[in-house]
Amino acid sequence: MERIQIAGVIIEKDGKILMHRRSYEPGKGKLNFIGGYIDEGETAEQTAVREAKEETGFDVEIVAKLGEFGYFEREEKTIHIFIAKIIGGRMTHPIEGKPMWVDLDELNPERDMSFPQMFQIFEAYGKCEVG
Repeated sequence: MERIQIAGVIIEKDGKILMHRRSYEPGKGKLNFIGGYIDEGETAEQTAVREAKEETGFDVEIVAKLGEFGYFEREEKTIHIFIAKIIGGRMTHPIEGKPMWVDLDELNPERDMSFPQMFQIFEAYGKCEVG
């Protein structure tokens, strides 16, 4: 079976990460990465940039690739995580969920995150240096 490919983006500003509060299940009302499925003919980088615009309203530029991770419990998926910076646009509130700046030190994985294993990716992010 071919793995389902997803791309996500981590955008940091003033020590906070841009995430969105999901408007749908699974994890409705909890926080999730900015990202989505890679469309046919699209690269993971293109998806990350497109999803950032669709889910936040911001235009972003990819700075680095953090890595590829098995998608939590459902290993039939791979998520490509990129680090990006905002280069334009303004925050909007799309149907997918409300974008918000989050301090990772204040989060509880069970209470706040749609997928508690997201902390594994944030741990990897904390170990990398960009710029």
